[in-house]
Amino acid sequence: MKVVIVGASYTGIQLAKSLADEKSDVVLIDNSPGKVRLARNKIDCTVIQADGNDLQVLERDAAIDSADALVMLTEDDETNMVTCSLVDIGHPKLLKIARVRNEAYYAACQPAKDGEDGEKAHPLGISTMLNPDVEAADAVQRAVAHGVIGNIADLGGGFYITEFRVTPESALVGKKMKELGATTDWHSLVAYVSNADGSVLPNGETQLKADDKIGIVSSAADAGELSRLKSGEDTSVPRRIVIFGAGRIGTLIVERLLTARPAANMLLSLMRKFSIDSEIYLVDADERRCREAKERFKGIRVLCGDISDKDFIRDEGLDACDLMIAVSSSYDRNLVAAAYLKSLGVAKTIALTESSEFDDVARKLGIDVAVPMRSTTVDAMISHLRGSGTSSVHTVCDGQFEIVSCDVSGQSVLAGKRLQDVPMQGECLLLLVRHEGASPFEIPHGEYEIRSGDKVVFIARAGNKKLPMMLSGMG
Repeated sequence: MKVVIVGASYTGIQLAKSLADEKSDVVLIDNSPGKVRLARNKIDCTVIQADGNDLQVLERDAAIDSADALVMLTEDDETNMVTCSLVDIGHPKLLKIARVRNEAYYAACQPAKDGEDGEKAHPLGISTMLNPDVEAADAVQRAVAHGVIGNIADLGGGFYITEFRVTPESALVGKKMKELGATTDWHSLVAYVSNADGSVLPNGETQLKADDKIGIVSSAADAGELSRLKSGEDTSVPRRIVIFGAGRIGTLIVERLLTARPAANMLLSLMRKFSIDSEIYLVDADERRCREAKERFKGIRVLCGDISDKDFIRDEGLDACDLMIAVSSSYDRNLVAAAYLKSLGVAKTIALTESSEFDDVARKLGIDVAVPMRSTTVDAMISHLRGSGTSSVHTVCDGQFEIVSCDVSGQSVLAGKRLQDVPMQGECLLLLVRHEGASPFEIPHGEYEIRSGDKVVFIARAGNKKLPMMLSGMG
């Protein structure tokens, strides 16, 4: 795959590095000498110092006619959108992804109807438009719906992967993978185990220890059981929720908590239980934002004040809340605010951070879930870049592993084989499977027979080409 990325910001560099690590052909363009110098030192790919919205640069220097995708990540929404539109004139089949932060642009340019091929018709020649605020709000929503026990990734079909650290009092401590069936009365699968010794794909003999970070695949219906399994205690739905930050992400989260329409899927059904009885506080020090929030939301309490002011917290009773969500535009302040309210007695806390590099910092501060803004956006982009056969990609363990959803090709060497006969132990682990035409996903057992047309979700070490090639028939 060849991908042209315009914009060598943090997100652009992370995306380019992830793609280059898996041996994709990457061209990164930026007009800043400093950013170009940094990119050349960090990434093994072609880096060009030029204006990425210049069609001559894209045609002549980046050879976009041989590319599979264009990703526009400049700081200017209009540049990203217009460049995609202009490139579409000469290259209509090229995948074009634009990062768009402007709320009005994003809302106005969403696909409105099905095209002739059954796919959504995208405006302006843009294949996919990604808004970092929406991606972050989605991540927070998943964490809340699953009891705030860890970061949640949607695997599709009503299944999720939940990442959390095993507490000393958990029933998981000392258990081997092959013994977990006796520990729980629900069907689950441990996808990975990470600790000071490294990260591994587990087998039946892998034994869990206190402070291990694990990823468990389970259905949304098992969220409550998963919470009890983590801590050894019952968990209840938070009735008093404080949200710090009345910006775009904060207001998106409030909207979703207040939504009480009939649920279209299990995640929305889980979210409804928070919206029915919960008391919601929205806190911000900016008077204009608070005024706008009061006019917009009638079912919550909007408080204008300093979240770090102990008297303010005590007077408003914020220290008695069950859940605190810190999603202001200041990542450092989110960490401090979440840790501070946790120390005052708030049961669960979520903090929006800059990237997954702050996960360990958040854990040491006692924060239950850290949502990495930039890493979440990069994952969303990689999902769209994998093509029609791949519907989603999530990176875990600081990028060491990837969780990929894709289709089994008719030429796959795995078609007709039982899972237990596939030689991939330690390299790849199949998490979910679904036969063509069947509606629900299932966690596979050893006797499961892989068929052409199956939809599968697997985890593999980043850059590992073995299973994808076997699935496609190219191996």
